[in-house]
Amino acid sequence: MTETSPTGDVTPEPPPHPYTETALARLMLSHALRETAECALHGMATGDDASSTVGPGDYVREAARLARLAEDVQRWAAVYERERGTSWEEVGEALNITRQSAHTRFAEHVKKWRAPLDKPEKLLPDGTPDDERIPYGARYAPGHPRPAYGTAEDTARDLDRWLRQHTGPTDHWDDQENPISGGLPRHSTTSMVMLTQRVSHRLLEDQMVPDPQAQADLCDHRVALYERLIREGGTVPTEIHQWIAKDRARAAALRATPGRGVTWDEMAGPEPVAAQHGDDQ
Repeated sequence: MTETSPTGDVTPEPPPHPYTETALARLMLSHALRETAECALHGMATGDDASSTVGPGDYVREAARLARLAEDVQRWAAVYERERGTSWEEVGEALNITRQSAHTRFAEHVKKWRAPLDKPEKLLPDGTPDDERIPYGARYAPGHPRPAYGTAEDTARDLDRWLRQHTGPTDHWDDQENPISGGLPRHSTTSMVMLTQRVSHRLLEDQMVPDPQAQADLCDHRVALYERLIREGGTVPTEIHQWIAKDRARAAALRATPGRGVTWDEMAGPEPVAAQHGDDQ
């Protein structure tokens, strides 16, 4: 979809915003369910039952694998429930166990999932986490190198294809083109603006003197989001044009600023002043 300006110029539709962290957890649950379903389907056919390739205990072994996969589904279901705001008490009630038992069973898995989201190795300019620990490429940033293991977008499209291939006429998603990705929530432009505050905080956290070029990138990104808010035609703050002018001016000033910033470690080093400008002087 494109927009036509009053001068007749065609403006391409902006790229979709990234999936929310709740959507990423749902994607992980869908992926775990697919693996479990594939294991179950593999064991249904009877054509090889009399084959010499089937050894004693193979069916029990396959059933044990299916049980392990089902346990993984339950763990990802708990992660997703927590991401969507479900309390530990409600998780326990669903399993007919106590709140404490639910916490004991799943809290460590939830903590492991949250770790790279809460404190990622680095943040992309749009505020989303960039971390190899996030399964199946939760990273998303147009123009950035595609991770070797794909992205969340790739995973969602692959799950769409798989589910359509295994869809029957009685399935309620039979007429849906994107039965997985179509229901995954994405950030809004407003929430993306809020994520830029996370980048600002991280710059100050990582460097005593933040990299001026990284700060300029952040200003430019925020301007693009403000302009997108205006184009979307919803209610926008009356000060938004002032914010755009301020960020543009600050970006220009930062671009002209020498240096690459100073990390906290460098400030503790033997030549903290020299480290500020390095070879940029």
